[in-house]
Amino acid sequence: MGQMRQPAGAPFRRRFPGLRSATVVMCGVLVWLILNVGSLRQFIAAYRQRNVQRDNVELVKEQIQELETQKRSLELGMFENEKSVREAYRLVRPGEKLILIKEEEKTSGSTEGSRVLKNR
Repeated sequence: MGQMRQPAGAPFRRRFPGLRSATVVMCGVLVWLILNVGSLRQFIAAYRQRNVQRDNVELVKEQIQELETQKRSLELGMFENEKSVREAYRLVRPGEKLILIKEEEKTSGSTEGSRVLKNR
């Protein structure tokens, strides 16, 4: 009667005390994954679709910026184009008067210049 016998797995249990808990947790995770495979697939598909939509939004934002830049360019350029055409062809807007000023140069004869003055 002197010594008590130890169970056969006792040294193994002392070396890995949390192995049983880890095994139970891993089994629980596997069961959860098996039960939720359909939901996980739906989530992944929705995530991919969201990424595609996000890329589309970025492309549209870039297009909007480009169009706004073109709009500003046209607004500023139209003024310059109109000014040069009006001076070249002596055109006036309604309510404006065209005043021609003749300038004489002493060396090469006479030339004509034109200017548009606005009535306000």
